[in-house]
Amino acid sequence: MFRYRRTQRVSLIPFIQALSLVLVFALPTIWGARIYASSPTHYDKVVVQSGDTVWSLVARRAKAGSDVAEAAYEVSSINHLTAGKQLHPGEVLLIPR
Repeated sequence: MFRYRRTQRVSLIPFIQALSLVLVFALPTIWGARIYASSPTHYDKVVVQSGDTVWSLVARRAKAGSDVAEAAYEVSSINHLTAGKQLHPGEVLLIPR
């Protein structure tokens, strides 16, 4: 006698349910996401002269009413200068415009 053997069928229903669940929660998050891009910063290359300090270089180029201390800190961080570092004549520093 022949035995009837039922074959296992692969169902797509669990896959469709899981995909639906992912889309229900992921799409609003993706649509609500905002991408923030900064504008490129332009720098002036300044050659240090004898007697120059970061403060004096920044103060010469600072706009009226701007915070020179904040600008000096930014220049120090851009150029990887530490608090006790001396500037040497001929050294080139990048100063934001």
